[in-house]
Amino acid sequence: MTVARPWGSWKVVFDKDDFKVKYLCIDKGRRLSLQRHKNRSESWVVVKGHPLVTRGDTQLYMQPEEMIHIGQGEIHRIEACKDDVRIIEVQHGICDENDIERLEDDYERK
Repeated sequence: MTVARPWGSWKVVFDKDDFKVKYLCIDKGRRLSLQRHKNRSESWVVVKGHPLVTRGDTQLYMQPEEMIHIGQGEIHRIEACKDDVRIIEVQHGICDENDIERLEDDYERK
């Protein structure tokens, strides 16, 4: 099942008790909220596009086939500034959609 979001969409590819795999589609010109998670960490592999990734105080452009780890509690965001972006996300820990603390959000979500 694909879940629509204002920035694009995501789809769960694999789901177990302590980890989940998602396919994220971020549309050009859109970005996820600046956020963090109390109960999980995430690892991202860029499949397509050149996302601008915020991790803590650092921002970097990533390339296809590159990967990055976001630690539990670490502030992060993905932006599709240049082109559409596709990412495989592996969540580790308690993978609950309610475990999102949004610090900034372009779409006025809490």
